[in-house]
Amino acid sequence: MPGEIRSFIRANAKKVGLIIAALLLFSFVFHGSIKAAVIIPILILAASFSTFYFNYVSLPVNFELVKLATILAAVSYGFLPGIAVGISSTFFGKVLIGRIDEKLPLSMLAIAIIALAASILHGIDITALGISLVLAYNTMMLLVSIMLGGNMAWNLPYEASSFFFNLLLFTKVAPLLLQAMRP
Repeated sequence: MPGEIRSFIRANAKKVGLIIAALLLFSFVFHGSIKAAVIIPILILAASFSTFYFNYVSLPVNFELVKLATILAAVSYGFLPGIAVGISSTFFGKVLIGRIDEKLPLSMLAIAIIALAASILHGIDITALGISLVLAYNTMMLLVSIMLGGNMAWNLPYEASSFFFNLLLFTKVAPLLLQAMRP
């Protein structure tokens, strides 16, 4: 699998570079901050690559940074940067692990809803907001997975591990990152 990823990146390096440049421009145009234009691509890259472990682990665990990055971007810079981080890191993360499936559009829709909620509720304490939105996301995705015929024995620990990992992130890491991201 790592060889396939390297081949994909090599074959699409110019496109990936253009996408990153477009995201930088997008970030600067819609937020007007060089700091945001630098931080947003870093969030996208970190969140996208945070799912890479799926190439080596086949357990029902989910330790990713997509929700953290999306919520922090939406709270700090607004809905458009938040949705850019959420949708692009969800998509690129799935491409990197080779798991483009029927849940991808639903995951992207759910993360867009989380970005919208985070941008609207940006005045709430980041820990409480993050935990609430992650719980909502994981609950939505668990229900969608079950409705699509997913296995409860796989999906429940998968979504629960995601929630508890994000609980740790939003209690310990998010407040520090939020301070660093704000202008």
